[in-house]
Amino acid sequence: MAVHESPDDDWLVRGDGDPREVADHYDAWAESYDADLDAWSYQAPGVVAGLLLARQPASGTILDVGCGTGLAGRALRAGGYRGRLVGLDISTASLRLAEESGAYDELRPTDLTQPLPLADDAVDAVVCVGVMTYLPEVEAVWREFARVVRPPGHVVLTQREDLWEPRRCQEVVDRLASEGVWSPVDVHGPAAYLPESTGDLADLGAYYLTASVS
Repeated sequence: MAVHESPDDDWLVRGDGDPREVADHYDAWAESYDADLDAWSYQAPGVVAGLLLARQPASGTILDVGCGTGLAGRALRAGGYRGRLVGLDISTASLRLAEESGAYDELRPTDLTQPLPLADDAVDAVVCVGVMTYLPEVEAVWREFARVVRPPGHVVLTQREDLWEPRRCQEVVDRLASEGVWSPVDVHGPAAYLPESTGDLADLGAYYLTASVS
């Protein structure tokens, strides 16, 4: 039987953005990922699902960017979402587990450092949980999220506290608002991210951003 180990704390904190390395790490981690995150009291998928469902009808199409094994998708279904759910991720092993969860209508292997493989106004909302660590081009990525959301839809995402200022996230939020790309509804945090983890992981916090596209 294969032994599955989670990536070391240093790699997770560092958040290397090379797509191939990210795929390899998450492919290796996929089988134990859900159990590890549960042990670390990872609440972000449920929080994001709740933030979206409080503002968005429980129908339509939601795009889960970086869906992994399907934690956000399952949280959305548990919260009463009945519409179409599409997931994108670079890890094929994670996508197999997301498919087994039964939460998704469609899953696609996708390099998220590239433009999203969807037309303009293709979905009613985007969620992105625990993924921005690996996507340093914040403005380009958030513009893509807004591009694929048809009005009046929402984008709900997380960004780690230690990356919020270095990547000038608030400046991006404000610039997209000034250009009419989206309207920020709420930015709150930093909140505990992996509170029951060990080492440097336990010190990480996260911001939650909700924006409306109109």
